[in-house]
Amino acid sequence: MAPVPVNSSVSEITLTKNLLPRHGSNVWNFEVFRQLVPLVARGGLTYLNASFMPPSNVIIHAAINEFNSEALLSPNPKPQWQQNTEKVRHLIARYINADPTSVAFMRDTTEGLGSFIRSIKFTPGDNVVILDSEHPNHAYGWMALRDAGLEVRQVPTIAESEKTGNVVEANAGTFAPYVDGRTRAIGLSSVMFHSGQKNDIKDICNVYRPKGIHVLVDMTQQVGFATVDVTDLNVSAAAFGFHKGLNCPTGLAALYVNPDVIKESDPTPPIVGYGSVSNVRADLLVPSDSIVFHPTARRYEHLNLGLINVAAAKAWLEFYLDVMGPENLECHLYSLGDSLRDGCQRLGIKVVGPESHKAHAPHLYILDLHEPKWAEHLRANHVYVTPYRLGIRVSFGYYNNSGDVEILVKVLQAGIDAGIPLQ
Repeated sequence: MAPVPVNSSVSEITLTKNLLPRHGSNVWNFEVFRQLVPLVARGGLTYLNASFMPPSNVIIHAAINEFNSEALLSPNPKPQWQQNTEKVRHLIARYINADPTSVAFMRDTTEGLGSFIRSIKFTPGDNVVILDSEHPNHAYGWMALRDAGLEVRQVPTIAESEKTGNVVEANAGTFAPYVDGRTRAIGLSSVMFHSGQKNDIKDICNVYRPKGIHVLVDMTQQVGFATVDVTDLNVSAAAFGFHKGLNCPTGLAALYVNPDVIKESDPTPPIVGYGSVSNVRADLLVPSDSIVFHPTARRYEHLNLGLINVAAAKAWLEFYLDVMGPENLECHLYSLGDSLRDGCQRLGIKVVGPESHKAHAPHLYILDLHEPKWAEHLRANHVYVTPYRLGIRVSFGYYNNSGDVEILVKVLQAGIDAGIPLQ
């Protein structure tokens, strides 16, 4: 199949989607899916940077073009765009196994995490527990409340991993020494952006949620790359952006809040507007009555969203859930990761983090390479990755294939042959 041209019309994209293998057909033709991404399909570069931001694709391109055409030519497109918002809410809820009323739309992951953080009730002297390696957008959300009397306890993991060279997933036992009777919440990422470790969220929730301790999860590095089931995990809340695994433009995210949390604590959202309140008037006048928030996660939502982002999200989620299949993608990514591990083992390059699929993300792998010349060497050979504290991050998307892994291994071998140190 030839690459789909960037200027494809909506009808051409629909035809292309209909020709693709269907989810559940047991035909996982990711070589066909690769053709949807012109940047990689045309050759000349090896893009291994999905965890930073994936290259766009013709499905997203067509959805944005359709939105722009409606904005240009239709006298009243907004009602249809708003209906798309509800379709996306149902698609996301289906993907993460949640009731649609438990999903609120945000601008980004930071806003989603912060909305929940700022609505938790605490008294001075209470504490929350996070890992010392947690993403800054999550950690700072909690730390900003220290002046109000909230203690933020950071579980020390960095020093131990640097001493032993081992990065391990977090589970309930990881937090046990730091949790006490005044712990209000645990905050962490399901997949750590810097290491690829996949934390045992279910174990953490099973132990601490019955004790009245909330578990807030950043799922940005999991959503769109793997299967997700927030009901089975039993998280208090989870936030994730759409611009990584879901391949959308920046500016749209989701906040899931467990219905039991809303029912039991009746949280007050940190930002309140027309979209948060259930007892609004149709004439938009605001009487002095008491505010009644929506009895669901909708209380966290603002009235206006980036509707062009919603259009992109609808197109991608329909494709992802009904054509590609999250389970199929997860298997594909783990297969690429296994090939990468084999290649690195032959070269004597360590892959940081847990080896088992259970404890490691399917798409994100850190090569234990710290010499700055490695990043220069890879860039010179048109291999796109991201250097981090623990090494060079290689992150796969649905568009990658075994040939990309082979190119990476050959480039690494060439670097070794050129004398670039492995340490």
